[in-house]
Amino acid sequence: MKKELIVLTLFLSNIFYCYSNTVSFPTINNFISNSYKDTTFILKEKDSSYYHKIYIEKNRKSNYYKLLTNFKFSKGDLEFINEYYKLFKKRSAPVKKFNLQNIVKEWLPLYKYKDKYYLYAPSDWGNRKMITNSLLFYWYLDGPYPCILTSFSKINLNHYKLTSKDFFDNSDVYVKPAKLSIYIIDLKKNISVWKYWNKKGEYRYGLFVSKEHAKAFDIVVNYCKESKVPEFDFDKIDFKKLLNEK
Repeated sequence: MKKELIVLTLFLSNIFYCYSNTVSFPTINNFISNSYKDTTFILKEKDSSYYHKIYIEKNRKSNYYKLLTNFKFSKGDLEFINEYYKLFKKRSAPVKKFNLQNIVKEWLPLYKYKDKYYLYAPSDWGNRKMITNSLLFYWYLDGPYPCILTSFSKINLNHYKLTSKDFFDNSDVYVKPAKLSIYIIDLKKNISVWKYWNKKGEYRYGLFVSKEHAKAFDIVVNYCKESKVPEFDFDKIDFKKLLNEK
């Protein structure tokens, strides 16, 4: 019973922090860019009942920046998290607090297109990351998904190591890794390479930027009001080269 009360206290402390910053999460269809003469369209498809466009958003006042950088939990998100907590408790999952050593907490993915890096407003929303002192959140279309931090260490100014555990069955072993290294390759803009390991020891990479530096980059917007559409196919990033250069 004492152990369960400790877990409850730690978890509710995270929930209280998030709830104090709660706002309703808007839908993607509320964010249509204004028309500008310098807008670069990558794709335009239109008929009497269908309008799909992929374009580069350069207006820093665009609502897309507000949407991408909104990490506040909605009421629905908190309900999901509460259900996760019940499962944590049922499975006796240990929730501990770690000193995060001033690491950036909220991250957005970066993508490469024609030798430039961009943020991305996808058709199917998701792929952001958030680190708290006890949980590692992965954002999907239906909301945040928490994994429990099992270790955290700062190797040096540019390198952090984390391990986390997914206490729920899921076949996507890469998205929620067993081990993660975060390499800060640009301290000024807080750009980082994330190297994920799964339980089998296989790994892959991702490029991220802190929420606070999101406006340093234009956004590739994949917009279709009528339906979900295939995601834009960005260029491949040579992550090993990035790490070697830094």
